[in-house]
Amino acid sequence: MTESVMPKLTNVRAMIDNAERQGFLVNNDLSVAWTRPAGISDAAAEKFQEATLQFTRQIRDAAQEWWAAELQVSNQMNHDGYTLGSSSFDEGLRTSKPRYRLIDRTWKQDPTPPPEHPISRQQAAAGLQDVDRRIWEHNHIEKPLIESLPANDPRRTDFHIDTELLNQEKRQYLDILPKQHPPTSVIGPGGVNLPGVPPGLISDTPAKSGQGWIYPIPPNQPGIDPRVVSIRVMESNSGYPNGYLNYLNAAGQEVDPFTGRTVPPSDPFAHIPISN
Repeated sequence: MTESVMPKLTNVRAMIDNAERQGFLVNNDLSVAWTRPAGISDAAAEKFQEATLQFTRQIRDAAQEWWAAELQVSNQMNHDGYTLGSSSFDEGLRTSKPRYRLIDRTWKQDPTPPPEHPISRQQAAAGLQDVDRRIWEHNHIEKPLIESLPANDPRRTDFHIDTELLNQEKRQYLDILPKQHPPTSVIGPGGVNLPGVPPGLISDTPAKSGQGWIYPIPPNQPGIDPRVVSIRVMESNSGYPNGYLNYLNAAGQEVDPFTGRTVPPSDPFAHIPISN
């Protein structure tokens, strides 16, 4: 039954992506907006404004086609469920309520259940990206159509259940990932500017002692000794409320990032405070 639904939903997604790639904004009600930049001619602005109306009409028409297919499948499921319940079971022998419930979930998959085994930070980052995409579709494609249903329509309840399931899945990944990304740069001893962790880089290598993670440092950093291969970022403690970091060589020893020489724990480069 989903064969008639999924292509129409895919078409809606493609239209939204196409409009956004061209610089238009698709609102929650599937209307399309455009902000006029400075310096554009009136003639060009008029064409862009006409395009917003065209995009709005096309996206809403496609969404209505998908919704009609969705309703058709839902009605067929409910009909089949009623037929199954009335023809396959003797009501006189039934001692409990049916153990199935028809829920309209034909256009999407249920959120991923919590993993049975711990997942890596890389997997959590990929899972977060995927669930964010599905939350966007849930709020921008399904929500406007759900809100058009009667107040007592059971699909409204299903929508809110799905909302909570998606939020639970997102919290599952956020619990694994760092609360905030390590600094991309840091002020070291003497006020020198030092490279930090590149944006978006996720570490699966925990520090050997204490609460922290080890990140590889990109090679050929200006002014940094080539023997420096990684950065250890430690979480906050009583002495360092925002945490601290240090630089390591291939053997995992703390080093001066400029000379590559190992340093004792008392050296300023062994505990570089992270500013707030």
